[in-house]
Amino acid sequence: MSRRINKKRKASVGSSARRELRKRTRKQSKEGALYDGYPKSFKPSPFTEESRKKRASERRRRMIVGWPLAILSVIAMILIIVTLIAYLPQFYIERITISGLRLVDREEVGALIDKKPGEHFIHGVGGGLGQYITLRYGNIEKTIEDTFPLVRSAKVQFRFPSEVHVTIVEKTEILAVRISGGYALLDSGLYVMRMTSERDFDIPVLEGIRVQSTPVVNEKIDVDDEARLFAAINITAALIGHDQSDTEYNAVSLMQHVKQIRQLSDHVFYLFVPLSQGGEIRVRLEDNRSLQDRLKVLSYLLGEGDLRSRGSGELDLTGQSVFFRPDAT
Repeated sequence: MSRRINKKRKASVGSSARRELRKRTRKQSKEGALYDGYPKSFKPSPFTEESRKKRASERRRRMIVGWPLAILSVIAMILIIVTLIAYLPQFYIERITISGLRLVDREEVGALIDKKPGEHFIHGVGGGLGQYITLRYGNIEKTIEDTFPLVRSAKVQFRFPSEVHVTIVEKTEILAVRISGGYALLDSGLYVMRMTSERDFDIPVLEGIRVQSTPVVNEKIDVDDEARLFAAINITAALIGHDQSDTEYNAVSLMQHVKQIRQLSDHVFYLFVPLSQGGEIRVRLEDNRSLQDRLKVLSYLLGEGDLRSRGSGELDLTGQSVFFRPDAT
């Protein structure tokens, strides 16, 4: 009996082993089958020519599909912006402001600005690409610059909300010369900015210069020696630079005290400082690398040094030491 049972068990085990072997064989046969010359489990390399073509084709398809939506989005955005600009009240002019005027009359400048409150800002914008981008009125700017010789540049620009702002940069008076009947005020290029019969300015007057012909506003002055004018302009520029600097010795503004300049030689000058009690202090100064240091000394002496209380005399700042020689009484 036990022998029969053992035989059945052996037969069952053998049958199971054969079935398992057949399954493995079929599985290996399936895995070994080729597809386009490759096993089914094989995945092509993404760097092959065919893979690159497929990826490029997919990208083109996505681009073609996305372009209409992108174009419609841009058009919609442009329409929204145009609508806002056309109808929002902040794009209509309510006020016109002008800044930078010192010599030019404000009302005369305002008369040249052909923009009115309640008008849409877009009319008149342009003149050049940069002016279109920055919302500037190029034609108005040119009209202002051509009309007023004292104006170096004009900028007329729309500012959100509802404002047209005019910025004027006037030419700078840097030196005055005596002429028949008054003074001619010059800029750094020796062009006549204006003429006046009274001393209504706070810049030094260059003495000892001979004007060859009648000066004309906005034209270069005709003198016997332009080099002397440029040398005096350098001194005036140094005075302005000193007053604008922030130093511990900057006790007084030199441009408010120095009223006249006289050139003694190529680099040596007299600066004349009038005194309230009468008379003047003549400051002998040399235009060299130590000029700013000498101006600091002069500023200190006129301020904390109380030099003006000593009366008229000559202050020599050309040497290594400072020397003051009072005038004989």
